[in-house]
Amino acid sequence: MPKLTDGSKFFTDVTALSSTNDTDCYVVPKNFSARISNLLIINNDSSSRNFTVKYYEKTSNTTHTLHSSHALAATSSVSIFTNDSPLFVHAEDKVIVDAGTADTLVVAVVAEEFFNPNK
Repeated sequence: MPKLTDGSKFFTDVTALSSTNDTDCYVVPKNFSARISNLLIINNDSSSRNFTVKYYEKTSNTTHTLHSSHALAATSSVSIFTNDSPLFVHAEDKVIVDAGTADTLVVAVVAEEFFNPNK
C-alpha cells in the first residue's frame, strides 16, 4: 500500500514521438504507484495524424490497447486521461504511444507518484 503520509511528487514529462514505433512515454518507477491525471497528445502538424495508446501492466505482463489508430485533427490536442477520469498505475507499468507519422506528435504526461515500499 502506498505511504500517503510520506507525501507525493508531482511531475510533467514530455516526449516528442520521433518515430512510428511504440514509445514508452511514462514508466512508473520501482517502489511507486502513480495517478496519471492527464495524458495530453498534441498534433503540431498541418494535417490530421493518427496515434495509438497502450497500457503495459507489469504484474500480468500484458499490454492493453486503449486507443487504436485514433485520428487527431491538425494543430489540435486531446486529453486521454483527466482529473475526472485518471489512470492509476503501479510499479513498472507503462504508458506507450505510437504515432502514425514520425515527428508530428508530442505526448505530455502529468502524474503524481506515491512511494510504495512493498512493491
